[in-house]
Amino acid sequence: MVSMVILLITGCEAQGSINCPEVFDDVAPCVSFLKSNTKHPSEDCCQGIKTLNGEAGSQENREAICLCLKQGLASVGDYDPKRIPLVPTECGLSVDLPPIDDKTDCKNVHWI
Repeated sequence: MVSMVILLITGCEAQGSINCPEVFDDVAPCVSFLKSNTKHPSEDCCQGIKTLNGEAGSQENREAICLCLKQGLASVGDYDPKRIPLVPTECGLSVDLPPIDDKTDCKNVHWI
């Protein structure tokens, strides 16, 4: 979590209208779920994912969000990338979010 705060302060940015510190802020409440510390994502996590879903209207924005997630998740330590696709489902969204880790090619990531 401290690493997420450091990334928020440094203000790294992806492309387009997507701002990485805002993406980090949206997904920070999901870290416990991604690290398998909780059985279900929190309400704050679900709200953040719903916000990101609203911003993911174009392929450019989806790629930028992916890049931000990739940067942010690299700093949180061990997490289970396979839990990323579970977040939208657990939050009641019909969005297919791919597993994202340091090997993910965000240019080839497509979600519906």
